[in-house]
Amino acid sequence: MRARLALASMAVLAAVCGCAATPGPDPAVAPTPATPAATANELRLQVGQSASVDDAGFKVTFEAVVADSRCPKGETCIWEGNATVRLTVTGAAGTQSLELHTSPRAGSGSARYESRSIRLVSLEPYPVAGREVAPAAYTATLSIERSDAGTATQ
Repeated sequence: MRARLALASMAVLAAVCGCAATPGPDPAVAPTPATPAATANELRLQVGQSASVDDAGFKVTFEAVVADSRCPKGETCIWEGNATVRLTVTGAAGTQSLELHTSPRAGSGSARYESRSIRLVSLEPYPVAGREVAPAAYTATLSIERSDAGTATQ
């Protein structure tokens, strides 16, 4: 009797939380590589990914995270730290390497290329105390908007 009651309770709980009806991914099917997600002016790239900014006529590549000294979650730090990302932008003005920073104290978080401003919005994952982030695990969110200046500068 107790076993039936326990089994019935688990079935009700699974039905309420939706656990029983939510199948997981098929382990036999290999995941497809993520494609860069873009909105009207925002772009998310993983390390090594490129995306064309069609209306601007250039391509942005997230090359690497050059340094990441951001204060890890779970630690107390004197300052927030900084991460530096390296991008390569290729278009009519040639190829330009850009380094953008997460902290305004360490350097600029934006740069211009042709008629656009490229700004680092966020870099994920955020470091956690005691855990190392694999270099390929980073995703940068960039904002690309029209700029007043028309030359590549940093």
